[in-house]
Amino acid sequence: MDYSKLPYYALFLLLFITAQSLSMWGQFVTLPYKNLSMWQAYKMAIPFAWLDWLFMTFTVLVGDKYNLVTPTQDTFLLIIIQFSLILIINQFYLKQTVNKSDIIAFFIILLGFFVSFLHIISKIFNISIPKHPGTNNSDDTHAILKSLQYRALNGKATKDLEYAELAEVDEIDVR
Repeated sequence: MDYSKLPYYALFLLLFITAQSLSMWGQFVTLPYKNLSMWQAYKMAIPFAWLDWLFMTFTVLVGDKYNLVTPTQDTFLLIIIQFSLILIINQFYLKQTVNKSDIIAFFIILLGFFVSFLHIISKIFNISIPKHPGTNNSDDTHAILKSLQYRALNGKATKDLEYAELAEVDEIDVR
């Protein structure tokens, strides 16, 4: 791990947690109110969605700019943070009990994130972690290839792109 990126990881996590806190709060804020109309619930929840969008925009910007996590790791992080927030909201806001199985499930999800982030299985079984075009970091694949596709389709890659070249860029496997 590149320790020079620690401040960026801290910023990324702070923004990610803030965005997801706003998102989850917006999803749960109306639950105690049994007689809200759809419009009233919408008016209560939509400001949280806007703020979530704003914070997530900066989160993605930081994550992509400094190549912090892969899309799969983003998804794991989203699940972990939302799961944690749901447990907290259930316990303190909705006054519902949190069971031992909920906590065990959380640690199973956390384990999956660390297996992915640290490439544990690949290292144990000596499975090569593929290098991807245009990068020295195997975690950059999806973002780089999607960026190439976007630039090519919007005419920003080169001035004289032919349609055949666009088709080649579009056929790049981004999995």
